[in-house]
Amino acid sequence: MDFITVLIILLGCITIGLFVWCILISRNLDNILQPRTRRANPSRETKEETPEDIRNIEDDVVKKCNKMNMIYSCAVNCTTAFPLLGMLGTVISLMSLAGNMDGQEIPVDQFFMALRTTMWGIIGGIIGKGFDAYVSVKVAANNKETDTLLERNSGGGISLTKTAQEKKA
Repeated sequence: MDFITVLIILLGCITIGLFVWCILISRNLDNILQPRTRRANPSRETKEETPEDIRNIEDDVVKKCNKMNMIYSCAVNCTTAFPLLGMLGTVISLMSLAGNMDGQEIPVDQFFMALRTTMWGIIGGIIGKGFDAYVSVKVAANNKETDTLLERNSGGGISLTKTAQEKKA
């Protein structure tokens, strides 16, 4: 197995790990933003929240939301690197083929390495986009819920995603 193929497989493992980590943080954040007391069948253990509890919840939510967004961004950027690594493997293989053009027989394994790295790059990109399609919905929903929590508790003054012009309108 050549170096680029190993690099693509390693990047695939890292990317899947980042997406899974993002999903876990998203679920944790979802449990904080939508506690059992606000669901259809709340648990019997309800406690009145004090302003200090609400502030601690806000701080925790903002930290987790920022971490989730950072991990999601890293995972998406890793996904875009797959096709580029596939193309790099193709170029490296074809360049080594060009060195053998002095009348000798062209090594077939170099040609197939070029095709193989392109294939793994495309497959990695497709799988990454599949994960992205699932995770992006959860990230967007959690960002919206976080904004709603912050706006509700601050009287509309704090938002993670809205610009100053949107707040004035």
